[in-house]
Amino acid sequence: MHEQNQWVHEVIEVLKEIGGKGTLLEIYEKIKERKKIDLSNYTDWKAQVRKNIYLYSSDTDIFKFSSGGEKDIFHSISGKGKGLWGLREQGGVNQNEDALSNSHKKKNPPWKRDELILALDLYFRKNPNHISNKHREVIKLSAILNSLPIHEEKLNAEKFRNPHGVYMKLCNFLRFDPDYPGKGLERGSKLEEKVWNEYYNDKAKLHNIAQSIIASVTNKEEASKSTKSEEEEEFPEGKVLYRVHKYRERNNNLVKKKKQVAKEADKLRCEVCNFDFYETYGELGEGFIECHHTLPVSEYKDGTKTKLDDLVLVCSNCHRMLHRRRPWLTKEQLQNLLLMD
Repeated sequence: MHEQNQWVHEVIEVLKEIGGKGTLLEIYEKIKERKKIDLSNYTDWKAQVRKNIYLYSSDTDIFKFSSGGEKDIFHSISGKGKGLWGLREQGGVNQNEDALSNSHKKKNPPWKRDELILALDLYFRKNPNHISNKHREVIKLSAILNSLPIHEEKLNAEKFRNPHGVYMKLCNFLRFDPDYPGKGLERGSKLEEKVWNEYYNDKAKLHNIAQSIIASVTNKEEASKSTKSEEEEEFPEGKVLYRVHKYRERNNNLVKKKKQVAKEADKLRCEVCNFDFYETYGELGEGFIECHHTLPVSEYKDGTKTKLDDLVLVCSNCHRMLHRRRPWLTKEQLQNLLLMD
């Protein structure tokens, strides 16, 4: 078998195995995994892969054969220079068109903040350049992601956050890494970049939040109660910790006790701005006040219990303002902001 044919054959087989399409990075990873070619014989085996894809695709400038002919094998799915390749049958039609269409219909939901936080934490602990989708940490994270109670529907359960998908998500972060000499995967979401920018300079905080998410999943009652709130989607630490946080703020027994203590001391009013719902709304506002849980969500660990001193009685406005900054403002800091006005 000629060297050229060997590489073409291998890329064809790889694309078939990964669903008919893949980025160059995905193709490289699969070739290494399959071990069908002795890569040690080549100074730059990845260049061989790229060269043979380009030589046998009419979507490139170096293609020298007949467009749509038997040597027009590979198809640039997203357009020239995008690095996403698929197989093309003779006549220029993608031989996996139906399969890819069905796969698209069964596309799993986009990654949420919680999932990206966990993936980025693993990225900083285990750079994808030094591991593969077979690494125990990748497999472990796949299992954790599948246990998160944040997706109501998984259309393609077999592929949902599987080790291959987890590994490729780690590779998505390479494009933001100033220490990575290459480009990384070009595909990715704006949320990936946002999460990267938020935590790149505070990896310790990122790790604490990741560990809190993992610990919170063990308590299904707290983590699985969807609030159907806009704030749940925007909460910087993700859905899971937002749900745990709100669950603890609404812990009926503890909240009742906190309110009772304040009522007996004639202090059932906002501890920040002194707003009294009863004085303003009369009977309608009697006994009403919100509770803010002061313990940072990054410190939520398995077995952490809410204490009475962890709760602060606040009005709705002050409650939202306390949540607007990271780390959260204390009631004293918010009081100082009010005094400045």
